Amino acid sequence: MLAGGSAKDVLAVGGSVPSKALLPIGGQPMAAYVMAAIRHCPAVDVTVLVGPDHPTLAGWYDLAVPSGARLVDSLAMGLGAALSTSAAEFLVITADVPWVDGPMLSRFLDAARGGDFAAAGLVYAVVDEATTAAAFPDQKRTFVRLKDGRFTGGNAVYLTRAGVTGLLPLVDDLYRARKNPLALARLMGLDTLFGLLLGTASIARLERRAGRLLGVQARALISQDAAIAADVDRPAHVPGAGSGRLPAPVRPAPRRAS
Repeated sequence: MLAGGSAKDVLAVGGSVPSKALLPIGGQPMAAYVMAAIRHCPAVDVTVLVGPDHPTLAGWYDLAVPSGARLVDSLAMGLGAALSTSAAEFLVITADVPWVDGPMLSRFLDAARGGDFAAAGLVYAVVDEATTAAAFPDQKRTFVRLKDGRFTGGNAVYLTRAGVTGLLPLVDDLYRARKNPLALARLMGLDTLFGLLLGTASIARLERRAGRLLGVQARALISQDAAIAADVDRPAHVPGAGSGRLPAPVRPAPRRAS
């Protein structure tokens, strides 16, 4: 679980906490809601916290590593810790999706591990605009227009060990190219970039391009659980601050302390 971030983030500053993952919601840090969801997902055996080792999160995770200055650094440290276990499959999720619950994560993992997705080394959750609007009508989200519809990216990724090997270099390249259109075009391919700009790209086309970059089959899984994409990244998203929804503050007994 990625729980890092800058202490200068507007939510961290507003909550007087080291990172927005520790923002108090209903008397608990936001990350605790996501950790409760992880704990209620039977498929997850080991939880790795990537971020501040804060007393309010004690007992919720099995391993803890510090977050890095960049997303790729945090991923590298978190996945490195996970790879040190005997696990062959991994779930990456961020700490800022407090509405997610255990059944939602189970549905995502069950779908990502079977059926048409069984051969994939990476499965990324996406949610369409209608599903998002129905569940969170008061929250503005960013959507990408594709031939298949309008989608927003989720905050959950399923990976195999082969998927991990290909992911980290790709994330680093994307991060470096994020403000350089020419570099981004070289990485993604001009045809894909123009397809995204014009809304003519399809999910299948993007999957093929991602698969070539990763060296493993990459798939986008259209989730019906809008909460998996409902990240809290601005004050208006905070439960009780305009969203009209509060996550259930239910914490199961911790498995063990770190």
